[in-house]
Amino acid sequence: MSSQMDYFPIERNRYFYGKLLSVRDFETEQRYIRGKANLMNRLVTGAGVVCGLSVMVSNESTLLIESGLALDYQGRLIAVEEPILRKLEMLEGNEQLSDKDSAWLCLTYKETDIEPVNAAGGNVGEAVQYNMTREGSRLFLTTDPPAYRALLEASGKENISVLYDGEDLTLVLSAPSAVCAGEEFELELLLVKNEKTPPVRFTIEAESTLIESENGKAKLEFQEDPKEKRCVYTVPFTLRAKQISTAEGPLFPSGGSLSLQIGDRSVNDPVGLEARVRVCQDRELLERWLEGTDTLERHLRGGDMPIYLAKLELIHSAGSVFVSSVTNLPFRQRQGGKKQKVEHSGIQTVQTSVRTLEYWQQPDVKAAFLPSNGALRLDFGIPTPEQYDYTVSHGTVDLTLPGGLRVNSKIYSDEIEHGLGAGAVDIRLSVEFADRKRDDETALFFGNADVFRGKTSPSSPPWVETAVLVYPERGTMRIGLWLHDMVEGNRITVHFFAQKPERDTNRLVGKKQVSLSITPELARVACRGTVQFCAEVSGSAEKGVTWSVVEKGGGAIDENGLYQAPELQGTYEVVATSVADETVSTSAFVIVE
Repeated sequence: MSSQMDYFPIERNRYFYGKLLSVRDFETEQRYIRGKANLMNRLVTGAGVVCGLSVMVSNESTLLIESGLALDYQGRLIAVEEPILRKLEMLEGNEQLSDKDSAWLCLTYKETDIEPVNAAGGNVGEAVQYNMTREGSRLFLTTDPPAYRALLEASGKENISVLYDGEDLTLVLSAPSAVCAGEEFELELLLVKNEKTPPVRFTIEAESTLIESENGKAKLEFQEDPKEKRCVYTVPFTLRAKQISTAEGPLFPSGGSLSLQIGDRSVNDPVGLEARVRVCQDRELLERWLEGTDTLERHLRGGDMPIYLAKLELIHSAGSVFVSSVTNLPFRQRQGGKKQKVEHSGIQTVQTSVRTLEYWQQPDVKAAFLPSNGALRLDFGIPTPEQYDYTVSHGTVDLTLPGGLRVNSKIYSDEIEHGLGAGAVDIRLSVEFADRKRDDETALFFGNADVFRGKTSPSSPPWVETAVLVYPERGTMRIGLWLHDMVEGNRITVHFFAQKPERDTNRLVGKKQVSLSITPELARVACRGTVQFCAEVSGSAEKGVTWSVVEKGGGAIDENGLYQAPELQGTYEVVATSVADETVSTSAFVIVE
């Protein structure tokens, strides 16, 4: 692997009259010029493809690589002067493709000595030397998976954790090393799979004291779209840092658990989440800390790592290997792709999410700009469809059967009240009967009794049909029976079940349980210092709270939750009370040091 020793120390020739120039001096001259140029390429531009080098399938077993230029992780130029057309069996590394579902097409820098000449003054055994060195490229196939940790670190990612590494799927999580208190930040999960890998679904859960959450746990959930055709892509997860004073520690001190579903196969494993994060109290401290950690060593990562031009999905048939599909630059190794600055000149991406609101709440939208990656995040609050409460009524109606032949007879009740008043009412009817096949046990049947007719039927309901007429303006109804066969006895009892939807929003809202939370739950502050508390109310459209300090002389807090500590050290309790329900309150504590 390359190191800083490839660039340092920076030494150049010092010329003077009478100096004897040897091979060493000319090599030093070349090393000085080339080394500084490579160093500037690596630090200013970054590694990756500068232009061209797209990979396409010419036919099932032939690749076309466009001409182009790239910079490797040592800052060296890799030039492909002309398009390259190669069959798979002509590429270096093709012998590895047997029985493999995928492979990587890689590009590296390569030097070749050319123009052999006689070396009259050379050492023994060195009669032939080369007059020139040609700088070019090496194109090869490999089925070995990339060194994901080194690859992501070289692209500027930090806190790398390989969560799952199987033959058909790899999951790698990265997290920033520093975040701003109270602001959103992103974790990124690199998902690498094969074309034949079934749709992936997973949940990652981990406890964290540095992240805002309902139960002290971060939960990352993902379900892959069955139509997803990409084999390598990044899944972002947005979290919010707690509103706390500057602190540093493991983001997930106890690791986490991974629940993974790959098609019909399930995996449940504990995972190590190697993420140490600094939460800075404000953005100024965050930028200052990032500047202090922006070292030369971090910019020189990568060494001899290749440029992964493409991921190839392979098909094996009749002893030959064919290319099914190509993913170009799967790891986005493109010049300028490395994010080295805290801020961007503008919005790079737009991310959206949707929150579900109660139906009586107003739609809203929250916008947040993430300077760390130039993303504009829009969070839309959409009310659910209007809900209804229901009043219900139940009763019975006895219908007297006619004398004589009853087959195909129809009988009707008088107009009666259903008990729910005027308005649209939904009514269901059932017929009461003594079930002969269950020792005359009383039963009710709904729907078509003909379903239960026959020798193998588990029941013996009478063969009748029911119907109902509703008069919405009067709040009444009439029940009708159609007798398809003889019915025993002189009467039939019909049960009615009525329900009526209501839009009593106030009553529905009243059923919602109001809850309240405060962040931070515990804060440390110097005497006369300030802490910003935030309260979140759920279960009510009214989001307001009233603030107070329990201890007399324990400091002051304004209507916006800004607390100012007293001059006396101690521990003080801050209370937030919901305006919607004064019986709901919660506390946070301040340690004044």
